[in-house]
Amino acid sequence: MVLQVRWTDEAKFQFKEILNYWEARNDSSAYSEKLLNLINQSINRLLEYPEIGRKTDNEKIRLKIIKDYFLYYTFNDKHVFILGISDMRRNPKYLKKLLK
Repeated sequence: MVLQVRWTDEAKFQFKEILNYWEARNDSSAYSEKLLNLINQSINRLLEYPEIGRKTDNEKIRLKIIKDYFLYYTFNDKHVFILGISDMRRNPKYLKKLLK
């Protein structure tokens, strides 16, 4: 059975910030659209195989690396919950906050 995806409000906000950043930086939405498609493809793969992500220090949270981004998620028998997404080139202190 294929699972359904659920985004936390924080994850939605983070992803929107990333897309907006690239759109403003490039003065075009082309890269943001490519990134959106890449993230959606990766999430679709997680819905089929939720255990493919790396385990983190928190046994309930997994990490999927997608290009230059960390996608933090957890799952149960019905849903994959997207907890956060961040550019891996950001400050490590910021990234640790995502795991709490």
